[in-house]
Amino acid sequence: MPVIKTIHDDDITIALWLISEAENELLEHVGQVDDLPSNKNRRIERLATMALLKTLGFRLFYSYDSYGRPYFQDSSVRISISHTEGIIALAFSESQEVGVDIEQTTRNYRKIAGKYLSTNEAIGSHNFSDFHYALIWSAKETIYKLPWGKSLVFSRDIEIDLKNFNSERGWLKARVFNDGAWVNVKLFYTFIDNYCLTWTGMNRIL
Repeated sequence: MPVIKTIHDDDITIALWLISEAENELLEHVGQVDDLPSNKNRRIERLATMALLKTLGFRLFYSYDSYGRPYFQDSSVRISISHTEGIIALAFSESQEVGVDIEQTTRNYRKIAGKYLSTNEAIGSHNFSDFHYALIWSAKETIYKLPWGKSLVFSRDIEIDLKNFNSERGWLKARVFNDGAWVNVKLFYTFIDNYCLTWTGMNRIL
């Protein structure tokens, strides 16, 4: 399956790849790969990510920093990768660090709400739909992937303001507690079929 959607947001580009290929088809596309995960689903996700990178003209191999963020060695292109069942999301930019996340809206986020909702978010959660829960989780995943210099705690260090959430796509403001102070971050979202996609960059700190 080729790239199913590309989003251009100023200097950030997001590309989506719907995984419809068998493992052997992906291997034919990317060539021989060493050190693939032993788990079949993880192998297919890795190969689909490499297929997406190849389609976009990037190198196939990338490394991870100490916080688990992917990066290309000796390259000015910054990347962020997310995958959930059946789909891969890649964000990239040549001018800023980026974060991207994609989640299924059908997942039961209410079950784990106590682990990721802040106190203020929990107070208003009686009015939340499944889309609210999915959006908050995805937004926090996206923000977490930016280089803050520490590992953020979802329920304590990130708070999502849902005032602007009223359509299938738009933007939200988040508050992030970092270096002893709260900072505001603008992030963007869109719902595509049964998926919630969010993205932002370090230049979106307000």
